[in-house]
Amino acid sequence: MTPPPAPASPFQQHCLGLFFAAARRLPRLTRLARRPVAAAVWLAAPAVRRAVHANLRHVLGPDAPPRRRRRIGRAVIASFYDFVCDVAAHHRDTPPQLLARIESIEGKAPYLDARQPKRGAILVTAHFGNFEVGLAAIREIEPRVHVVFQRDAQSRFERLRATLHRSLGVTETPINDGMASWLALRDALDQDAVVLLQGDRASPGQKTLDVPCFGATLRLPVGPAKLALLTGAPLVPVFATRLPGRQARLRIALGQPLWVPTPDALEPALHQIARSLEHHIAPHPEQWHVLHPAFVEPAS
Repeated sequence: MTPPPAPASPFQQHCLGLFFAAARRLPRLTRLARRPVAAAVWLAAPAVRRAVHANLRHVLGPDAPPRRRRRIGRAVIASFYDFVCDVAAHHRDTPPQLLARIESIEGKAPYLDARQPKRGAILVTAHFGNFEVGLAAIREIEPRVHVVFQRDAQSRFERLRATLHRSLGVTETPINDGMASWLALRDALDQDAVVLLQGDRASPGQKTLDVPCFGATLRLPVGPAKLALLTGAPLVPVFATRLPGRQARLRIALGQPLWVPTPDALEPALHQIARSLEHHIAPHPEQWHVLHPAFVEPAS
């Protein structure tokens, strides 16, 4: 079984709070501290280190040398650090400023074709790259976007994220609100709006399905596919990959639209989402910001 992410201790919450505050108030200094902080987290957080190791064992394959797993594992921490710094540094940017960071948008033509029925669209992303700043590309295409998210225990980060979402003009829908959230999303899709949610990790209490991924088993939430079945909206995988360089530009990839016309199509749709995860994570494993065990391990 895959355990849910363990809640942070009061000390960890305090350290995270200081980090988020520094990233907002002292962005340049925070970026300079990237390497030592990432190295310190790797050494001082054994639970995170074990989880990242376990995930990379599947992503990189069992034959990957331990030294390579350690190197990429530290890079996962550094990449997550970059993600938080990005949100903090750009949370007050205007939409044109955010859009200027988008290098390209791939798969736009098939996406627009799938939007012709005017039933909305369900964009399924992952904890990968910089999906928050990448929202600027979606807003350039879509006038109405609803972002589904899980409230973070860190109020400082929540304020940064909320400011960014307001700047982009997107509507927040906390998944913590349960059935009310799903009803709001159904109504939004019925009005031809777009819903963006995470598809690589299930929140506590969500229904899941175990699917093959990277030669192992990944537990994915069923909610996005059920919402597509209920509303007739297409499922579209979307990823925001960070490109190398100081400006940290992004490449947005819109995947092949998926349709869920009947309940029998739920499982194949989740298998296709897993294939999309493999396709985008494999070249950039350090950009998959999952710091808990993501795969279903044998009971032994």
